[in-house]
Amino acid sequence: MIAVLDSAGMREADRITIAELGVPSLVLMEMAASAVSEVVVDRYADARSVVIACGPGNNGGDGLAVARQLHCRGFRVEAALLVAGSSLRGDAAKQLDLARSFGVAVLDCAEALDGFAASLGGADLVVDALFGTGLDRALDGRFAEAVDTINRAGRPVVAVDVPSGLSGSSCQVLGASVEAAVTVTFAAPKLAHLLPPACGRCGEVAVGDIGIPPWVLEKQARCGVVEEDDVAGWLPARPFDAHKGCFGHLLLVAGREGRAGAAALGARAAVALGAGLVTVATARPAVAPIQSLVPEAMVDVLPTDEDGAVRGDGIEALFDKATALAVGPGLGLGDGPRRLLTVILEKWRGPLLLDADALTLLGGRTEALQGRDTPAVLTPHPGELGRLLGVPTAEVTSDRLGTAAEVASRGSAIVVAKGARTVIAGGDGWSLINPTGTAGLASGGSGDVLTGAIGSLLAQGVEPKQAAACGVWLHGRAAELAGSKRPGAVPAGVLARYLARAEAEARRGA
Repeated sequence: MIAVLDSAGMREADRITIAELGVPSLVLMEMAASAVSEVVVDRYADARSVVIACGPGNNGGDGLAVARQLHCRGFRVEAALLVAGSSLRGDAAKQLDLARSFGVAVLDCAEALDGFAASLGGADLVVDALFGTGLDRALDGRFAEAVDTINRAGRPVVAVDVPSGLSGSSCQVLGASVEAAVTVTFAAPKLAHLLPPACGRCGEVAVGDIGIPPWVLEKQARCGVVEEDDVAGWLPARPFDAHKGCFGHLLLVAGREGRAGAAALGARAAVALGAGLVTVATARPAVAPIQSLVPEAMVDVLPTDEDGAVRGDGIEALFDKATALAVGPGLGLGDGPRRLLTVILEKWRGPLLLDADALTLLGGRTEALQGRDTPAVLTPHPGELGRLLGVPTAEVTSDRLGTAAEVASRGSAIVVAKGARTVIAGGDGWSLINPTGTAGLASGGSGDVLTGAIGSLLAQGVEPKQAAACGVWLHGRAAELAGSKRPGAVPAGVLARYLARAEAEARRGA
């Protein structure tokens, strides 16, 4: 698991390393500059002319140290100082003195940007060291103009820590911000590097080790990034002498007339990820399509209302054989599905996943999930997450991590907040960010596949948070594998076929 920090966490990690462990702050600055310099040398060895935009505070000091190090490596360097040199203090002031004593060309741009724009026009590469992770407001005035000047220059940009104009603590683009080709951050990734829309300004993100111990970072972390090794450790073992009874029985309550595909996709994914048995409880008109599409799954018929949607009668009779329930895809929103969900919430105490229509039916009463023997897993897209909280979708997308955590708290649940870099919140430990997936997942039915994948792992006895994170990672990796064969959207039926390949890959990597 990779620890992820916000700005406050990074400041505290710096403080502990300097004040309590005794590492001089100037050493950390030199290590940070070295990380940036190595990336420049590795990726832009042909860029002989480099302009380094240096702002106030330690980020400007980092930039001045980078300028000196690249100058010593033979690059033609100009350090464009966008604040008065006399305003620099501490380590940043020392770096300015060092740069000058080493013969680095320092361009005074504190009063006017004309010289800065001219320098950018003759550069092969720009290093952005204007502002770091701690910015908490939109840039304005001369600094906003400087950012615009960098972007209009059309040169590749290596950003120091975060592209200037972003905050390390937020996924939001606050205002004017540098568009980086590469961002070199220090010690650990920050929220801005991982979550959209801010991550779209960061380009490739490289993390430089500057000597802060891992245990310090982990103590300050706000969340973590799921890695392949984590997934491999969460996957249930499959002994060679096992039988289907060893791998659970998923009851998928889904589908109605005209919506059999949603149930079939979930069932297909559950089979692909190894559930020993899969039963779909659905309306009679959906039975034949499901059996045709997923012959490995069994189908039980539920009674329906006049609108063709299932109702709760008889669902309890199916509980005895199940080890987990997944409810919602294609279910409908009428009185019948509402009563069905009420029965399930009152009578089923085992592992439970709610998706799609079940989430809409749950809206406004998330607290009904509290007190379960095992936390329910919810898999909302931003609109569904907003309905669960009673807030606009825009509020969700501005802080998916925070809103997911709020819903998780209200329902004592695990919340899978779907989207680019899906967030998993709730339960013990960190919230999690999933790194896998592509824009190919923006395709009808992909959420139904995810429901089946997570439901399958729940049925096999994987703990809810681990099942959610594992299913999301495999779902995203399946899209990556499928996308390598067919660019563009990945049809959900194709996605389900690649789940087993993604699982096998993770097991091999363990």
